[in-house]
Amino acid sequence: MSRYRRVNIDGQSLYKTETRLTAAALLPGTFAVLNGADKFAQAAETVGRLYVIDCAYHQGLGIRDAVPAGNSAVGNYVEEGRELAILCPAGTYAKDTPIKLGVNGLGAIATDDTDTVLGYSQDDAVIAASTTDFIRVRFRVGTVAAAAGEP
Repeated sequence: MSRYRRVNIDGQSLYKTETRLTAAALLPGTFAVLNGADKFAQAAETVGRLYVIDCAYHQGLGIRDAVPAGNSAVGNYVEEGRELAILCPAGTYAKDTPIKLGVNGLGAIATDDTDTVLGYSQDDAVIAASTTDFIRVRFRVGTVAAAAGEP
């Protein structure tokens, strides 16, 4: 059972999202970017516009169901002050734990000054070993450089 049933916590989904096809299967709560084919692809670095993949309710899928490759997905903008549920790996999370982009598009605990901190946990939670769960993250100012042509 997940801590959250939806990714969009702040209720700004109607005007702070993009809808695109997926280049590969993507889990809700993971970070994505738009690739050269204008499809959502798993984010591997914090360059350009980042999105957080939402649940594919429009396809009858839940928060733990991956959006299949080639299907329509909704990506929430990663912007200052937004609060989204981010899928994170095992660890101990406390309020204000810094969060970075981890492997496979997951969030992860930022551990040193060289990490690019995207935001901060708003939850106190312990995620058991070998599992993932959702952590509510509030995004901070200046987390991602704008891609060419973006404001």
